[in-house]
Amino acid sequence: MRQPAVMRTRSERLQDSPLLKVLLACGIASSLVYVATDILAALRWEGYDWTARMVSDLLAVSAPTRSFIVVPMLAYNLLIVGFGIGVWLRGWNRSLRVAGATFVAYGIVSMLGLFVFPLNYEAKGAGASMHMAVTFLLILLMFLFIGFAAAGSGRAFRLYSVLTVAVILAGAVLSGLQIPRIEAHLPTPGLGVFERLNIYSMLLWVAVFAVTLLRARNDVAHSVAEQAHPADPGPEG
Repeated sequence: MRQPAVMRTRSERLQDSPLLKVLLACGIASSLVYVATDILAALRWEGYDWTARMVSDLLAVSAPTRSFIVVPMLAYNLLIVGFGIGVWLRGWNRSLRVAGATFVAYGIVSMLGLFVFPLNYEAKGAGASMHMAVTFLLILLMFLFIGFAAAGSGRAFRLYSVLTVAVILAGAVLSGLQIPRIEAHLPTPGLGVFERLNIYSMLLWVAVFAVTLLRARNDVAHSVAEQAHPADPGPEG
């Protein structure tokens, strides 16, 4: 009869773990690292117009900012992986655990794009295709972790997630309208703004999701304890 009590103790210990708090806080830290890196890298590149050029340009093989940006972007991806592990451990339902696993996959694929298949304007054939494939996969994973996290969360967060997806899609459409100008090597006014609208909306969503999980920790720990030991029968007489 002691097994439920042991299960409850383990659940409570997990929910109160300082390591879990650190892993969940990685979500907030990852967004801050990305924004700071983008701003600092843009400032370091003289003549770079952040309103008209993509964030990806800062990471391109030939970019003067690549050596500066690689390390903090590696840190960003590691923080995303850590956050994904925290979400998986923290997840009180299957949807959240799937979201956590998707975060981990996103971080790993992003690192592949950073080191193995970076943006290279001089690449031809398979080299250019692989970078595009990685980019498409990252977009797919982004929508997946937003969707699963929303499905496993409350109504307010689901509504916020829907609004975030709407903003991301709007930015994607506006960016897509610039493709003919990109292919024609013409100026692309607004492209950097539209792409950052997508990225920053996602980064804000990740930070809000992390805060939501951290704030809900005590409530979920109490719920888990009740499920493991629903009623106290009192001392046996």
